[in-house]
Amino acid sequence: MKKLFFLAVASLAFLFSATAQVLPKEQMKNTAWSGFGAPINGDVMFYGFTDTFQARFDRGKFTVEGMLNWSFLANYNNEGNVDNFVFGTSNLNPLSLKYGVRNWDNGVWAGANKVSGEISAADKAKIEADGHSDWLNYNDQANVSNTIQDSYYVNFIYHITKNFDFGVGTKLNWQVGPAPRYGSWLWESDAHVRQGGFSTAYDDRAGAFWHTSMESVGTYKYTVDAPGSADVVGFVPYANKYAKRALGVRFLADNNVFEIGAALPNGFNTDDPAVNTAVRFSPIQWLSLAAALEGAFDDGANFYTGATLGMDAFILDLYFAADSLFTKADDDQAYGTGATIQFAIPGTALTLKPELGINLFQDSNYDFAWYTGGTLSFGITKELGFDIWGSFAQGSKDKRWADYKSTEDWNGGHIFDLRPELTFIYSKNTSFAVYVDFEQRTAFDGISRKCWSSGVYWTYTF
Repeated sequence: MKKLFFLAVASLAFLFSATAQVLPKEQMKNTAWSGFGAPINGDVMFYGFTDTFQARFDRGKFTVEGMLNWSFLANYNNEGNVDNFVFGTSNLNPLSLKYGVRNWDNGVWAGANKVSGEISAADKAKIEADGHSDWLNYNDQANVSNTIQDSYYVNFIYHITKNFDFGVGTKLNWQVGPAPRYGSWLWESDAHVRQGGFSTAYDDRAGAFWHTSMESVGTYKYTVDAPGSADVVGFVPYANKYAKRALGVRFLADNNVFEIGAALPNGFNTDDPAVNTAVRFSPIQWLSLAAALEGAFDDGANFYTGATLGMDAFILDLYFAADSLFTKADDDQAYGTGATIQFAIPGTALTLKPELGINLFQDSNYDFAWYTGGTLSFGITKELGFDIWGSFAQGSKDKRWADYKSTEDWNGGHIFDLRPELTFIYSKNTSFAVYVDFEQRTAFDGISRKCWSSGVYWTYTF
């Protein structure tokens, strides 16, 4: 299994060379980006610059790590006209520029196109009489809030013994088991769920919002979105990251055979306690099993379980998540399941990783949502690599829409995204990556938007 995992990591080295997740070892790393594109139907425009600096230091029993994201980015309106450039710490990134209006006080959105104007007066009266007045406030604009990333993170980890860790930080990223990681950087191929565009108020980022350290304990939990409350609805967060913004402790057995951990999430309080717990067990070389509970002792707890099987030819990941387990409401739960297969094609330098995920809702009026995607990586030479990834997401619809003439054609919406990238490793310290990203979003009411962006990453590792 170790050999298979090494193969998988090596085959994706090009893909991750220009990304900026929490550093896996002691180093300093800087990633600069510049690019251009066309948001919605606007003219091609220059987006600006971002610079992400990370550092990790291991000293004796202590690990200290942090990141700052700076930018010099353009503001624009929905027609793509540049207003001004703003410099400062930023929670934006290249993909967040493809849609919408950016306002530095109120976050990111994509206009205010409420669908109430498209519903006939007769249907409006009937919809209100039937208790569905919230439908009249639906907005079919792109869900750009999902493209916000961390503007910073900082972690402190104390290695109490060889096997015990104590950590406190804004992005610990302690994880058990596989999942389509919602918290991944948006240009990574394992961000299908978030980049796929599924809506959710859930957030596991470190410094995305001004109230990061003042939230209530339930802020990080998922709330089932009604179809139509965003342009494309559906996503169950996977609770396998049991320590994110948190104070946590974990035990790692020798040879990484067993892990057990617990964390107090940011916002914990004694009146409404919530504790995250997780366990991972690798009983044999080719099998790893994991389970996690996010928000234990809270009605809205989220459950996760996953397994990784390392075979001769491929690695198979399976996972299942259940949300809001113990709440009293009969229709507020959601479930998600999925699988990923990763394998190297014999006789070639190709690595392929297809995946599929399905989201189900306890409310019988809501159809299921699903996504599928895949990554193809190819090492052209030792220094040059090519990869391409894409995904298609189909949103959930409300079956009751069919009861009204104005809404009978609403179908939940869908999103298609395609992203080829070419990476060049210039030296052991320097790499460059050039990409093109194309996305088409069709909202639940049939309104379709297309956009693209392109740019270059320059990564230097000290």
